[in-house]
Amino acid sequence: MKPLFLRRALSIAALTVLAGCASGPQREAEWIDPALGSDSRIMRGEKVLIACDAYDATIRQICQDRLFRVLAAKGATPVVLPPGTPLLNDRELDGQLVSSAAATGARAVLVLTPATVDGGSGLSLGVGGFSFGQNSAAGIGLSAPIGFGRMSTGFAANARVTDTRSARMVWSSTHVASPSTDVGAQVEGLSLATLEAAQRAGLL
Repeated sequence: MKPLFLRRALSIAALTVLAGCASGPQREAEWIDPALGSDSRIMRGEKVLIACDAYDATIRQICQDRLFRVLAAKGATPVVLPPGTPLLNDRELDGQLVSSAAATGARAVLVLTPATVDGGSGLSLGVGGFSFGQNSAAGIGLSAPIGFGRMSTGFAANARVTDTRSARMVWSSTHVASPSTDVGAQVEGLSLATLEAAQRAGLL
């Protein structure tokens, strides 16, 4: 018998493939700090330090570019880490960004972690690691064949918002995108879905 997580993930995979490219990213989970309230506006009209936590440099830059653009369109002022900022691999990324965020006057830190899966034959489901220091969380990657051996890969993304003043995570969400050969469009869709969820939660 498959673990509950994999049973749920397989159901998501089936629904995603049936929906095809017409379906936007779907929310899988969301959490908010009860102390934050439903209309905190912690990012609305504020500076927000953004970062994308991905092993692949290309995916990381695509993610950051898309997240920057979508967040700016939502009325916040995204800022990024200065080049050469030292980060330690044995510590949680989010916590390391708080001091840099405070130095730039940012009210919050927003980290987006995309995950993908290697292609294979037929429909496959993989669990990708969101890795930040010693902590890790599971992400879902979906793949399906297109044409003659060409693969369409699906991404999932986990997002976290940290309050710069308290250095505490106050909101988190996970979304899953439909398989596609257009990585940029998927990441942009995930960024938009993430920020729309944050808006509904009263952060924007």
